[in-house]
Amino acid sequence: MNRISDIYSKIVSKENLYRAAYTASRGRRYKAAAANFNFFLEQEIDSLWKELSTKTYRHGKYRTFTIYEPKERKIAAAPFRDRVVHHAVHGILEPLIDKEFIYDSYACRKGKGTHKAVGRVQSFLKLNEFCFHGDIRKYFPSIDHDILKDIVRRRIEDKDLLWLLDGIIDSAVTLTQCELLSYEYAKALPLGNLTSQFFANLYLNELDYFVKFDLREKHYLRYMDDFLVFGNSKEKLQEMKNKVRMFLEKMLNLDLHEGKSQIYKASKGVKFLGFRMFKNYRKLASNNVRNLKKRLKRFDYLLSKGKIGEEEIKDSIRCWVAHSKYADTKALRLRMRQDLIEKKTALGEVIKDVMLGNIDTRAQNIAPRDER
Repeated sequence: MNRISDIYSKIVSKENLYRAAYTASRGRRYKAAAANFNFFLEQEIDSLWKELSTKTYRHGKYRTFTIYEPKERKIAAAPFRDRVVHHAVHGILEPLIDKEFIYDSYACRKGKGTHKAVGRVQSFLKLNEFCFHGDIRKYFPSIDHDILKDIVRRRIEDKDLLWLLDGIIDSAVTLTQCELLSYEYAKALPLGNLTSQFFANLYLNELDYFVKFDLREKHYLRYMDDFLVFGNSKEKLQEMKNKVRMFLEKMLNLDLHEGKSQIYKASKGVKFLGFRMFKNYRKLASNNVRNLKKRLKRFDYLLSKGKIGEEEIKDSIRCWVAHSKYADTKALRLRMRQDLIEKKTALGEVIKDVMLGNIDTRAQNIAPRDER
């Protein structure tokens, strides 16, 4: 494996910083932090270039907040100028490192993603009787900085770049003492950084190699810290699970989430990435449907108060419909549309047809309620 060298100057070049500023601004151009940065774009880029070139750059302090969907998580948002640096690093470094990832690693990679992973799971389901579903306990808070830096150094020998990467990896320590008291991720990778996703993927690439090349498991795939192994022997999968547990503890200082890491019959269906998959069909996971219903209630309230526009609601529902089409949801969407019509609300009138996607409602049989 050839180690990466002599790319720091390319990463900190003004051309790359301008490109990174443009990328970081997508979808944020009119938000205050992005707008202020772009208003003084030339001065901001000059300042960043000088700091990075002279290695006087220091990562700024994070803003922390909590999100509750799809589950409660603490997020650390970096200042916009630091997000520009993250994009500058990622844009150059990620394509070089990505070549080392196995084919069946699907998170945060171009040409991969959720729906490609779902299709691959279903192809494995058709060949195997059992599935081991692995999950890592508190993954982002548990990533060991020293181990991560060692993994990075096995691939990179550019000392200037290593200096910058070390600063980004350790950047959570810039949180104020008050924030540190309530923020369990303070010594881990900040959940919210583009670079954190990349580093987290790289960290578990070690597990990928162990399972694929040491254990020689053919039917394995991973999406960030969620991974599946398929086989036709429950006993062999249990043996493999024990080896994976030992590898994670010894080599990566991680723990399997024993409550979520289970071996079961594939015929029962595999719940993964918001879907429940069987050999010949897919369903949306029940929590996905529940979350949509909660969102609809919130939209109904906001619409009645004039706090949200119809187009914003439609765009949100279109995204859900596009995702749901990767499962067998025609009957579900028809039933939900009928419920909206029956309730005779303003929200129902706004989205009843958006919910259909391209379904032709003529002569359609609506599924019974217990199939929702």
